[in-house]
This record gives sequence, C-alpha cells and structure tokens, in this order.
Amino acid sequence: MRSLVFIWLSPLALLAQTTQPTALSTDPVPPVPNPAEASQLPYASPPKAQPIDEGSGQDIKIPKDREEIARLQIFLDQQNFGPGVLDGKMGTYTKMAIEAYNFKFGRKDSEWDKVKEDARQSVPTLYATAIVPEIATKYVDTGFRWGDNRGYQATRKDMPYRSIAEFMAERYHTTVDFLKLINGKTLIDNATVRTAMRVPNIEPFRIENMAHGRTYKSDPVLSQRWAVIDTTKHQIRIYEPLAPIDPPTTEPASEQTSDLVEAPTRIEIVPDSAAGLPRAMIVEDDPQPDQQLTIHDEHRAEIVAAYPITPGKPQFIRRGTWKMNNSIEFPTWRFDDSLLKTGQRSTTSLTIPAGPNNPVGVHWMGLSRRGIGIHGTDKPERIGRGRSAGCIRMANWDVVKLPKIIRPGATVIIK
Repeated sequence: MRSLVFIWLSPLALLAQTTQPTALSTDPVPPVPNPAEASQLPYASPPKAQPIDEGSGQDIKIPKDREEIARLQIFLDQQNFGPGVLDGKMGTYTKMAIEAYNFKFGRKDSEWDKVKEDARQSVPTLYATAIVPEIATKYVDTGFRWGDNRGYQATRKDMPYRSIAEFMAERYHTTVDFLKLINGKTLIDNATVRTAMRVPNIEPFRIENMAHGRTYKSDPVLSQRWAVIDTTKHQIRIYEPLAPIDPPTTEPASEQTSDLVEAPTRIEIVPDSAAGLPRAMIVEDDPQPDQQLTIHDEHRAEIVAAYPITPGKPQFIRRGTWKMNNSIEFPTWRFDDSLLKTGQRSTTSLTIPAGPNNPVGVHWMGLSRRGIGIHGTDKPERIGRGRSAGCIRMANWDVVKLPKIIRPGATVIIK
C-alpha cells in the first residue's frame, strides 16, 4: 500500500517568510489546511490537478476569470477585508473590500492592479484539499427541516447544518454551488466524513473551537478600537487609533424617546433561567430620531478590518455612537410571534436553540443601545442583500473573527 504524506505550513510560519500578505501555502500541490483533519485515514484519494466530475467522467473546466476573482477574494478574506462569500464573482462587496484594503495602504480606491499583484504573490495555490472531518457529524443533521417553523425548531436541541456540503461551504467561506463548480456535483452531493474535496485555500472557520455561552471581556488594546457601521454601503469598518484615546468626557448617545408611534422589533441577550445560558430575545423598542454622530477621525487611525453586513430596516436603524457591551458565543433566540406581528410583547414565547442555523448565528455582540447588536446569520449568501429586523448581521465566518479584532468597551458608530 502506498503511504501518503501531507506537508502543512502554518500561517504564522509563512508570514515569517515574507513581508507581503501570505496565503496558507505556496506548495505546488494543494495541501490539507488542518493536519488534524489529515490524520483521519483512510479516505478518498485527493482530487487531481485537473478535477474530474465523478458523475460524467468529464474534466471540470473552471473559467479563468472566476479563478482570478476567487484568488483576489481569498487574499482579501485572509487580510480581514471580507469580500462576502468566496465564489469567484466580482460583486459590490468584493469591490468594497478592495477599496478598504487600498485605504489601509494610502492608495486610491481605483488602484486595483496593486491588490491583484498582492493576491498573485500571496495566493499562488488557489485551492487546498480538505478532508471532511469526523467532527462534522456533531454539527450536521440531514433530517433537520430548515425554514421558519419555530414550533418545530423549539423542540430541537440545536440548529445544525443540513448537509456535509453546507458544513464544508461555511467552513471555507463559500457556497455549496461553488464547491460543486470546482469539484463536480456528484462528489459534493455525496460527500461524507473523510471525503476529500477542493476548497478555497484559506484558514477555515472551525466551529468546533467555539463553546456555548463563552464570553469575551474587554482588552486594553482591542477595546480602544472603534467600529463604523455604514448602513448605506452595508459595511462595517474597524479602526485602531494611532495614539491612545483619552476616556470620554461624555456618555455615549442616550436612549431618548420621541413622539414617534411605530415601535419596531429588535434582538436582545437575556439570561435563560432554565439553562443559565444567554438568549437573544426580540423585544419592544423605544424609537428615537436620528442622532448627531460622534466624529472619529479616520486619518488619525489605521483601518484593521472591514466586512459586509446586513443592516436593519430603515425604520429600525438606531443611528448614534454606542459602546459594545458584551460578546457571546452560541446564543439562543427568544421568538415572540405576537411581538413580531404587533409590536407588543407577550408572555408566550419559544426558545430557539443555538447552532449555525440559528437566525442570530453563532456569535452576538450587544451594544449599549438596548437590544441592538452585531451577530451572525443562517443565510450568509444574503449578507448585504436584504434587511434584518433591527440588528447588524454578518456571515458566521466573519463574525467569529471579531473577538480577536475588537472587544467590549469599544465604540460602535452606526450611521
């Protein structure tokens, strides 16, 4: 029997070799990104250099222009300038990611050629070979009925992925359709534990490293940063001051009320008396007029990250300057049907369990504006293309990065 040897270089090791942004590997043969996953042998042979559709037996031909865009998206994603889903399509959010990346280096928005060159240098290997890990069975339930049946969802212990394909797509920041494009439909539709498949060459989102109810506290550096949420462009940008910020002499925008009648819905984290875990609860809101924003001079700061977001509906947006109060993994969600339909909170509600297909995703960051927060989603492909009830949605693979970038105590500006 032939033995297979996998060589894997960690991102830190590769960063030490170059001052330019670096991909996970520069090996000519796509590596396995996670050596722990590679150890689970035996498994299917890794895909060949020219992938074959197992159903038709034909070569899989991937358009060159999509591969070049995918390379650019992979590069931006790994530099914390999220382009949205990695699908090889040049959309609005890939363009905004390029602009944010250029801003970091003092370039003009239109200087795309330099970004493309950075991507070619840092991502010479476009795809990696990933083995579906055994841990996937903990997070996948093919019998899960995805949809809006909250009564059914409340009877479950979790809100899991519906298939191995969905698990692997979110793990590698892409879509099931793109996995089918680069692997063939047959392989993806029939993927099981230990199936080998091509994936974008990125650091994966490892959901197994998260913990129910884990919280993140303030940090001397990360809490000094601030986030600007642009509800028109559908983007969040995070800045770090070039010099320490003095403590504010005034409080963030207060929760004032006005004579407006309409009371929108929002999401809030509350204690779960039964389990002692945090819950995301939809509650009645006190509307208020637009507030004058606190000005943070971006020219005295360095942009450290940017991601696409889905903002709240226009009537639900709470513009102002707030503080990040908490940061919690795997929240549950309190569903109140009366509140959603009438704006009046009832005594009857359902608790929707935590999981990647929970409507608030896998992470919640609550703001000082009561009930407003930044959270994940169960529909990453719709980020930036819809409106939420009132909070700020991000893809799960993006929102889980935030505790390493910004922490409670940080300023959050919604404009």
